[in-house]
Amino acid sequence: MRTGKRTHLPDIKIILLAAGIIIITVVIIVFIYKDQKQEKNKEKVAQGIRYLESLEQQNVAEINETIKAIRVRHSLDLADTDESVVWGAFENCAVMGDSRAVGFSFYEFLPEDWVIAESGSTVRDVSEHLEQLKRLDPVRVFLCFGINDIACGLWPEPADYAAECAAQIRAVAGALPGTEIYLNSILPPGAAAMWNESYARLGEYNDALKAMTEQNGFRYIDNTYVAEEHQNLYQDDGLHLQPDFYKYWAANMLTEVNEQ
Repeated sequence: MRTGKRTHLPDIKIILLAAGIIIITVVIIVFIYKDQKQEKNKEKVAQGIRYLESLEQQNVAEINETIKAIRVRHSLDLADTDESVVWGAFENCAVMGDSRAVGFSFYEFLPEDWVIAESGSTVRDVSEHLEQLKRLDPVRVFLCFGINDIACGLWPEPADYAAECAAQIRAVAGALPGTEIYLNSILPPGAAAMWNESYARLGEYNDALKAMTEQNGFRYIDNTYVAEEHQNLYQDDGLHLQPDFYKYWAANMLTEVNEQ
C-alpha cells in the first residue's frame, strides 16, 4: 500500500474572495485611468477654447484698429474737402497748450478767447486757468502739451509725467463736471529738432500717457499718424507747425470725439 502526503484543495471561499479583490482592483484602476484621461481631455479642450478666445480677441482688436484708421483717414480727407466743417465742430470747445496750440488762434482758426495757450507752457499750468475755463463753460477741453514738458526736465520719467497729466485732468474735471476732456498725445518733433536728446524718449512718454488714460477712463487722442503723414508741414525748427497742419490736427481730434 502506497503512502504519501495528503493534498489539500484550497478553500473555494478564499479563491472567490481573491478573485473578487482582483476584479475590484482592476475596475478601480480602469476608472482611475479613464478619469485621468478625461481630465487630460478636458484640459486640452479648455486650452483649445482659451486659444480660440485669444484669437477672437486679437481679431476684434485688429478690426477695431482698422476701423479707427479708416475714421482717421476720413477725417483727414474732410479737412481737405470741407475745412469749414472741421472748424465748425470746435464751437464752444477750449484748447489749452503751449506754443503749438497758440497757432489755433494766431492763424485765426479758432477765437482767441477759446485758446488758452502760451509759449513755454507745460501741463502744470492748466490748474492756473480753471477760473477762465469756468467762465467759458466749454463743451470740450483739448489739452495740447508735451514738447516743453519733456525738455524742461521736471518729469525725467514718463510715469511721473503721466501722473502729472492725470492730476491736471482731474482738476479740470472737478471745476467743470459736465465737460469732456481730451488729452492729446505729444506731437513728435521733426528731424531738425532731434539735436535735443530728451526727445528720443518721446515715444515712451506717449505710451505712458495712453496707459494712464486707459487705466483712468480718460479720453486720449493719438496724433502719431497725422504727424507722420504731414512732417512736411512742420516749421524749419522741427518743433512748430505751419498753418496747413492745424486743419489735419483738428480733424484728428474730432475722430476721437466722434468715437465717444
